Amino acid sequence: MNQTKLMAVALCAAACVTTTVFAEDDFGIESASPVTIADPVNPQPGMVLSGYKNSNRSVNANWLKDSIPTLHKAPAIKTVIDKSEAFSLKGLGNTEANVGMWSGFLKCKRAGAYTITLSGGKTISDGYSVRVNGKPIIAAGKGQTGVDALLKVGWNKVEIVCRFAGRSGPLSVVYKPKESLSDARPLTPAMLFHDQKPEEDW
Repeated sequence: MNQTKLMAVALCAAACVTTTVFAEDDFGIESASPVTIADPVNPQPGMVLSGYKNSNRSVNANWLKDSIPTLHKAPAIKTVIDKSEAFSLKGLGNTEANVGMWSGFLKCKRAGAYTITLSGGKTISDGYSVRVNGKPIIAAGKGQTGVDALLKVGWNKVEIVCRFAGRSGPLSVVYKPKESLSDARPLTPAMLFHDQKPEEDW
């Protein structure tokens, strides 16, 4: 087969893949499980969940605002890959962690504004903070908070910190395109990716 025919076949294959990827009912976000992605990083399903212990009886807004950069520098009690359907600390097992920090990547097929709504953290002892692509979209949230986030095509880094008090339930996260009239859909750790970098022997 000559070069011209090879190029035509390759272009046709690329066009077919593009057509398949842009489904009408998926809100433009790819789930981790059914997608195989050729990328320079090594994306794997699930978010990195690190657990920490915060002994303060109440969590103020300043602590939440600084929590993501602060916790990145602190040693975690336990770190796991969370492929669950809820933002909770159950995946950390029998630890004394009451703060979870989730880090992962959302892969978007099209750029745009998405409305993200979080629910949880109603007492003075809990709350949450969210960053997308390194920028705070919710610096310090409690109860239910809706926010619009601009997402780019390709990888978007998502970081969520939540402090859970006592028996408080999981943090609920739902999303939809800003202009969409459809019901919002759940966004879970299982839908995002983490970068599984090779490790050296230790």
